[in-house]
Amino acid sequence: MKPAAASPERVRPRPGRAGSGEPRRPALSDRLPRAWLFPLLVFAATWVLILATWYASDKIYGQRHPWTWHFLYKDALWYLDIARHGYPARLVPGTPSEPTAFFPLFPLLIRLAGDALAGNLAVGGLVVSILAGALSALAVWTLAARVCDRRVADHAVALYCLFPGAMTFGMLYSEPLTVAIGAAVLLALLRRRWLLAGILGAAGTAEAPTMIVLAAVSGAAALQAIWSRREWRALIAPALTPAGVLAFFGYLGHRYHDDAFWFQVERSGWGQHLDWGKQTLHILLWADLGAHKYKFVSALYVIMLIASAAGIVMMLAARLPVPVSLYGVLMVATFVVSPANPRPRYVLCAFPLFIGAAAKLPRVVYWPLLAVCAAGLVFLTAWWPHHYYGPAPLGPGQGRGRASRRCPCPGAVTA
Repeated sequence: MKPAAASPERVRPRPGRAGSGEPRRPALSDRLPRAWLFPLLVFAATWVLILATWYASDKIYGQRHPWTWHFLYKDALWYLDIARHGYPARLVPGTPSEPTAFFPLFPLLIRLAGDALAGNLAVGGLVVSILAGALSALAVWTLAARVCDRRVADHAVALYCLFPGAMTFGMLYSEPLTVAIGAAVLLALLRRRWLLAGILGAAGTAEAPTMIVLAAVSGAAALQAIWSRREWRALIAPALTPAGVLAFFGYLGHRYHDDAFWFQVERSGWGQHLDWGKQTLHILLWADLGAHKYKFVSALYVIMLIASAAGIVMMLAARLPVPVSLYGVLMVATFVVSPANPRPRYVLCAFPLFIGAAAKLPRVVYWPLLAVCAAGLVFLTAWWPHHYYGPAPLGPGQGRGRASRRCPCPGAVTA
């Protein structure tokens, strides 16, 4: 009698441990009735930590703020305005046009949830944010379990949920949705579900400008499939993926009679453009404008760059599948080659780095690092909204931008 074939996930060796002969230690998720409950429990614990930090920070600063003061912070107000009013019907000379820089999928979900809750957009946004965060944790865990094993997946999702950039779990920001879609696309590509990958990719490119990297990732996966298996159907994924961003740019071009309208808003309204790493180099050399005035912010950016570089090294050493590694590298590149600055929430979107770190870090390093990440998450969640110290350090030609927008804490730097 021919023995049944083993599951591919079970026979795939863990990166960096092949041939070691070590017995596989049981994962924490193996002890639960359903292993996929583990990332949801970690996400729930992170939310409890964020709520506790909100309460404790108000006590420390002698304030009594409602939950919306913490949740509807900075960019959250842009998303809320778009969900409520949509994009401006027409632009009046001299008025800000920055709302058009934000992609439509996240505000659309907020609007749908708000309408389902009798028009309460704040609560609708909270529901969308929690669901997106929970799905992102589940998707990262599932992807890590597929390319490595459950033990690596458990460690990866813990790093992801406790990384300082996870403060966006408690803010109406789109990063958790970005991660959820990105991980879902990678899973679809690895499972060769090309149509699903293309549809999800199109949703992703309608969610954030950085998600255009999915087109390159899908293209690489398609070329790999065609080269190895002559699977021409794989071209569906890269063909469909840009549909979201093209539809949005087409909408803006028709509405404002300028096909390059979004790029002009990014440059003039937000100071964003390709500078091929000039701003990043200034940050590393401590030569950025405001580096000495805002020393903590500048030091944080340097730490994020170092963490990103180390994450890329570990991710490549872990020999993850090409689409996964390529996604991680390209997401880091999106904030290295532009003046976006390496904020923790941008590094969070490069989630394959956490999978690589979980696969390669020894236990004696992993657990202290996780504790440091958790401490950083608590500190940033508590400190950032309360700290009044003026506008964010801006590069040359960035006279306008985030500080020009009203926010619950005027002038605070965006994390």
